[in-house]
Formats: sequence, C-alpha cells, structure tokens
Amino acid sequence: MALRKLKIAPGTLAIWKSVISVTTRKPAIFLPFCFIAALEVVVLFLLCQSPHAPLNIIMGPPIRRIWGQVYMHYPFFYELLPRLFYYAKIFLGIFFGSVTTGMAICAVSLARKGEPVDLKDIFRQVLRRYLTLIVLTSILYVAVHILMKQPSQLLFKYFRGGHAKLLFLGPKFWVTFFIPVLNFLLAVVLQGLFVYTIPYVVLKGKKFIPALLLGMRLFLKLIPKTVFVVAIPMILYIPVTMLRNNIGLLADKSSPETVGLILFIGILIGTLIVDALITVATTLIFIEETHEA
Repeated sequence: MALRKLKIAPGTLAIWKSVISVTTRKPAIFLPFCFIAALEVVVLFLLCQSPHAPLNIIMGPPIRRIWGQVYMHYPFFYELLPRLFYYAKIFLGIFFGSVTTGMAICAVSLARKGEPVDLKDIFRQVLRRYLTLIVLTSILYVAVHILMKQPSQLLFKYFRGGHAKLLFLGPKFWVTFFIPVLNFLLAVVLQGLFVYTIPYVVLKGKKFIPALLLGMRLFLKLIPKTVFVVAIPMILYIPVTMLRNNIGLLADKSSPETVGLILFIGILIGTLIVDALITVATTLIFIEETHEA
C-alpha cells in the first residue's frame, strides 16, 4: 500500500500503525532527532568538563557568581549538573530543536505523500520560518517552565507555613505521589496544546499568531486523541524521571558520575524515542485532519 493512501482511522491504534509504516519506509525522518540528540550529548560532555581547564575559564565565573565556589569542585559539581543541563536543553530546544522538529514534520509530510525526503531541501525550507519557530518554541518552554513549577512551590510554601496536613493527607503523599502525577498530566496537556502549531508553520506557511491559535483550536477539537498519542510515548520517560528524582541518592550509593549517566540515558529515551514518536504521530494526525496530503 502506498504511503499516500494510508488513512488514520478513528481508532488511535491506527495512528501507531501509520507511524510504523511511515518511519520504516523513510527512516531519514529520525535523522533530525539524531542530530539534536548528538548535540545534547556534546553539550552534556562539555558541561561535565566545566570545572576543568580550559572550560572553567568560561563556566567558572557564572557558576561561582550564581551558585558559589563550592560547585566548581568535585563531587559538588555533580549536584549542579542536572540544573545546568536543564537550562542548556532549553537553549538547544529553542534555537536548534525548533528547526529539527520542523524538519522532521516536513519529512513526515513528504513520506506520507510517497515523495523523496531530501533533508537539505527541507532544511532550507524550514529555515525560512526560523524566527516564527523560535518564538513558538520559546512560548512552549516558558509555559512548561513556569506552570510545571507552580504546584510544587505552592505545596512547599503551604507545608513550610506550619501546616501538617492538606485534605487529611501529609506532605509525603503530596510530594511523592500527587506532584509527579500532576506534573506528568501538565506535561501531556501543555505538549498537546502546542503540538500542532509548528505543523501549521512549516506545512501551511502560517505566521506566528494564526499558527498559535489554529494549533490550539485543533488540539481542543482532538483532545482525547492528542492526549493519548502524547501520553503513550511520555510514559516511556517515567523511569528516567524517577531516576532523576532520586539522582542524589543514587550518586551517593554509587559515584557522582552516575548523574551524568542518568542525564545521558534521558537524552536517548527523551529525544530519540519520546520526542520522535510524538512528532511523527501528531504530524500524521495533523495531515489527516487538515487534508494536507
């Protein structure tokens, strides 16, 4: 069956069948994700070398000024590494990930039509929308950064204010169970809310405001399907989240370098698997719903 004849049935299982069909026929779709993952690995390695020459010349002053001299020494630096890498991923996601995501979306569209996937041509096409993509990606990262922190900050403030319980439950329940579940749900909803904006930019040529509004409207129209498609791959990232939440304990029981290993595993699962699956699946939904193909 030709790719252009593939149709996404109402059942969400059909979406994943389409994902497998498209990606097995055109594996070049994964190359943009391989590029950004490789870039993240390089940045992670460089961050791990921050306390050492010559990188300490660049990284030393801001680390000392913001967090203190102690974090320029082993093993304390590894306590800071996840935070440094978090901000580095935001930077990479905005200025590079926006392009690679756009390239992957264009590649899926071409593969869906049965046309050749030329990444050089795709790159030039996406680059013309670079400013719009940066703005949209920045909004997503800012929204996630701000909203994901609010529940935990409110709870910590509540319990630090002298309260022993909330709704008859102690802080252990809220911190160890409620917050992780709520953060997962927030991440799924926020991802879904913006997931159709970039396809509107690179496939429909929409400007910033129309792409944002149309993307949100499409999400609201397809909430159950979109949430399911986004949530399934993100479940794969839960073990990494659990490791990161216990990263200090694991480092104490093994070695500080374990922190870097966990962050590396997060790249492999988060970028190469989760981001790739979500992008391909939601692009196929977008194509079907907007009659792009």
